[in-house]
Amino acid sequence: MHFRRSLGVIAGLAAAVTMVGATATPAFAASTGGLTVYADTVTDQGCVQTNVFHRGIDGIVWRINVLQNGQQDKTATVTVQVKGGQTFKAPFNSKDGFYTAFWPVPINQAPGTIQYSVTATDGSATGSYQPQFMVAPSELMIVPATYTVNTKVGSGAKPVTLFGKAVKAIPVTAGVDLVTSSQGKISLKPMTSGTVKAAIGLEGNVNAKGQQIVNKTVALRYNASSKTWVGSIPTAGLKAGLYIVDVNAADHVAPANTGTGTSLAFTVQ
Repeated sequence: MHFRRSLGVIAGLAAAVTMVGATATPAFAASTGGLTVYADTVTDQGCVQTNVFHRGIDGIVWRINVLQNGQQDKTATVTVQVKGGQTFKAPFNSKDGFYTAFWPVPINQAPGTIQYSVTATDGSATGSYQPQFMVAPSELMIVPATYTVNTKVGSGAKPVTLFGKAVKAIPVTAGVDLVTSSQGKISLKPMTSGTVKAAIGLEGNVNAKGQQIVNKTVALRYNASSKTWVGSIPTAGLKAGLYIVDVNAADHVAPANTGTGTSLAFTVQ
C-alpha cells in the first residue's frame, strides 16, 4: 500500500515538527465549503521539500493539513488527484500530524509538469487545494532518470588495461543501474532492457569541435546472472596507442532515461 510506505518515509518529521503551524505550507490554501486545505510535496528520501522528482527513482509524498473553524480536522476523507492520472487516498498520520499520500513515480512516466488537486470531506464540510501559480518553477515537475554506469575493461577482479596485438578481443562489462536511497539504504535497480553501447576512440583523436572521434562501437547485451551488460572489443584494425571507452545506455522508455559511463582507457601495443 502507498500509505504504508509513506508512513515510514515521513516518520522523521515528528521530531522536527511538533505544531501544525510549524509545517512548511504553500502561500495559499482553499476553503470552499467549511474546510481549509494546505498541501506541499516532499521526497521519500529524507522528506526534502521540492517540486522536482525523477521518474523511476523518486517517490512523491504529499503532506496535507486540513482545518475546520481554525482547528485541525483529523477525521476528514482526503484524496489527491493527479490530472490525467491516478487518485490516491491520504489517511491521517497521528504521529506526524499530517494527512499523507504517496506515489512512486513510474519509470515510464512522461516527463514535464503535472497538475494535481487535493480534496477533503468531513460530513457536509468540504475543502480543496491546488497549486496557485501555474508556472513551471512552482508546478510539480517530473524529469527523466539518469542511470549510473560503471564500466570495466578486461576480465578478472582487477581489469587488465594493456593488450598486445595477439589479443583478439577485449572484454567490456558495464553495470547500468538506477541508484535510489531511502532512509539511508542504497538500492540498485538494474536496467535490464534497452540499448547499451561502448564507443572506442584513440585518445587525442578529436574533430574540429574537440569531440572524441569514435573508431569502433560495440553493442553490449544484458547478462541476467551477473546483472551487468557485457560485450567485447575486437582489436582488429586498432592502431597501437591509448584508447578511451565510453559506455552509453538508454532504456526503451520514450523519451528514454539515459546514462553515460566514466571514460576508461586501455592500451594496445
